[in-house]
Amino acid sequence: MIKKKGNSVWLGLISGVLLPIMVMALVYMIKFSGYPVAYFKEQLMEMRLFSKYISVCVYPNLGLFFIFIWVNRLLSARGVLMATILLAIVVFILKFSL
Repeated sequence: MIKKKGNSVWLGLISGVLLPIMVMALVYMIKFSGYPVAYFKEQLMEMRLFSKYISVCVYPNLGLFFIFIWVNRLLSARGVLMATILLAIVVFILKFSL
């Protein structure tokens, strides 16, 4: 098997975790920049919306997954899938612990 450049599980895992974080920051900057981050997080926790906020920010991983599939970077796609499952576990824990 010939190893393609940019085809590794680690690349997919890191990009699959960083993309939702960047989406979270982008949504915060566009919609809620008038509030301090700590206050915004506190309000999300109080209204029990923090796990839903994380869940919505994971949606772009679907696009990243399909991009890796289309360019035949299957190991990277596997890493994105692993990151999405990891974030789903985090959401599950937050949902039932808060």
